[in-house]
Amino acid sequence: MPRYFFHVEDGAIHADAEGMELSGLDAAREHAVCYFAELLRDTPRAFWGRGEWLMRVTDAAGLVFFTLHFVAINAAAGGGASRHA
Repeated sequence: MPRYFFHVEDGAIHADAEGMELSGLDAAREHAVCYFAELLRDTPRAFWGRGEWLMRVTDAAGLVFFTLHFVAINAAAGGGASRHA
């Protein structure tokens, strides 16, 4: 089974040195969304103060398969039109 690495940037870089063996790219996509949902659920206040959050999913050689981006943009009614994540 291929091993995928889930590197997170949330104002700091969190490299995944261990990775996870999964059945394929579809399983890696599902894991990435669930993992990112956990991060957002566990630290919702941090999300609003650190700019864009992203996750790059790679193989052991660093080949990027896909990237997830999470960005929040305040509308005027929500406190301005500034971009936050």
